[in-house]
Amino acid sequence: MSKRWRYFISTLLSVFGFYMYLWLPVDSRYYGLALEIGLVVFCFWFGLGVIFENNIDQKLMVIILPLIFSLGYSLFCALLSLNQFYMIFLSVIFGLMIYTMFLLENVFLVVIGFKTVPMYRAAYTTSLIFTLFSSFFVFNSILSFKWPFYINFFWVGLLSVILFLYQFWAIAIELPDDGVGKGKWIYATVAGFMMGELGLAFSFWPVGVFKGSIYLVCAIYILSGLFQADIKERLFKSVLINYGLIGIAVTVAIILTNTWG
Repeated sequence: MSKRWRYFISTLLSVFGFYMYLWLPVDSRYYGLALEIGLVVFCFWFGLGVIFENNIDQKLMVIILPLIFSLGYSLFCALLSLNQFYMIFLSVIFGLMIYTMFLLENVFLVVIGFKTVPMYRAAYTTSLIFTLFSSFFVFNSILSFKWPFYINFFWVGLLSVILFLYQFWAIAIELPDDGVGKGKWIYATVAGFMMGELGLAFSFWPVGVFKGSIYLVCAIYILSGLFQADIKERLFKSVLINYGLIGIAVTVAIILTNTWG
């Protein structure tokens, strides 16, 4: 069976799982979500042909983005009041996203073997966009639950660590040594801790769910950009200034757009 057919069949199965999840009663959706995510993971391993792969690290990396996206998108959609039309529409969007992620992960797997792949830069940029969208959906869901600050710290931090591990992998696979010795866990845990602190701060700061999610996504973008520059040894002064200015602009926006009192 060709890759395209595996991607297509796997996408259809994932869409079916998502659509059935939307049909579930509210009190059953968390069980349905676990089954849906399990189905998505299986479909990606099958579609990408790594289901019997011995490289556990590679096997885990290729499912992080679709897993986080499925989690965030499903939780986000569960907060909406949906009729039949919107359920079908959201399922189609989900399918398009999943199929695109199959193409992205395929490029990354090819890069691991050949290093110089013309589509890599476009694939990485697209994967970063997907990472930002996935971050928004999952952070929006976390903040919507109105959990205590320590739970927000834990979940925002944990999911950020996972996303930054994926970002490190997507950046480092282009390097001759796949980034060995670059300290991926240091990158991911430090950045994840910073994100967790922001999640904690937004538990007290009156930013609102939507704006809080946007600000967290901006932090993911800034840290990912700094990661890429540092891992590829291009962390020049101009790069620090550019991302520093973005960070200042976001901080000013947080302060000016909040309703105090």
